[in-house]
Amino acid sequence: MAVVAEQTHSDFRYRPWLAGPFAFIALLVVVRFLLEIFGVPHQLTSYLSSTGAVYLVAIYLGAVAPLRGVRKSWQIVLPGVVLAAWTQAWVILFTVISGVLKLEKSHFAEPQDWGNSGHLFHHILGHLLDIVPVAIVVLVLMAAMLVLWRWPVTVGPGAVLGGLVVIRFWSEVLDMPPVVSSAWSSTVVFLICGFFLGGVGALIGMSTPRKLLVPAIVLGWTWRFWVFVAMLMGAAFPYLKTHFYTRPQGHVWTYLLGAFALEVVVVGLVGGLIVWGMASWTVWALRTRGPE
Repeated sequence: MAVVAEQTHSDFRYRPWLAGPFAFIALLVVVRFLLEIFGVPHQLTSYLSSTGAVYLVAIYLGAVAPLRGVRKSWQIVLPGVVLAAWTQAWVILFTVISGVLKLEKSHFAEPQDWGNSGHLFHHILGHLLDIVPVAIVVLVLMAAMLVLWRWPVTVGPGAVLGGLVVIRFWSEVLDMPPVVSSAWSSTVVFLICGFFLGGVGALIGMSTPRKLLVPAIVLGWTWRFWVFVAMLMGAAFPYLKTHFYTRPQGHVWTYLLGAFALEVVVVGLVGGLIVWGMASWTVWALRTRGPE
């Protein structure tokens, strides 16, 4: 009976945590398929890419996990893997439908898949193999958000910054005009986070610069960590062309280690100190103004 009660309690926590995001992924794939069938150009439907959306969902799940009773890293492993598999399962479903029915307007199946079970099988196998790298990235994003809960004031800004990096990454992969993709820059939003940190910090007892220092530096490192993850994806999948990663002349791993030291540790620290100064000024301004 104790085991059953514990399992029921676990289901109660996980079900509301996962139901909405999983339904969103399924709906996204279905809507994209229907829009393509009704003749909407692929240039527009590609914006509904489940490949990019799954990473936004991962950030969201990591951000709200403790609110659903999920506080330990091992608790996100199975949901993260299932999320990656769930996303690919819906893509595979419509790949099979498009291939068997020879739906020319759908991007899910290639022309070589139509009536060619062997080619269709290899296409499906490729999606199955994609589960592993997608799951790894999903787990990294979820775990990073879970770590931020040690400093709750950083969770919201960290999630927004991560979302912006994901959106910009995929907007560049989709070859959007630079003026459009650059509009999703996380740099300006990161600076705005300084005002958020000071304003919210003053409301939750972080009313001195000393108390704001660590969260500000953590936020700086979080921002650059998201950028570094985008660099890793560019290195792992060279066909994803973005400004985040340019293949170096020398060894890739040497380049990435140097980028981590410079882009994450150093730039993140400097950025965190800048945000700390802005947050400290905000706290000071709120304290000197006082209630009206």
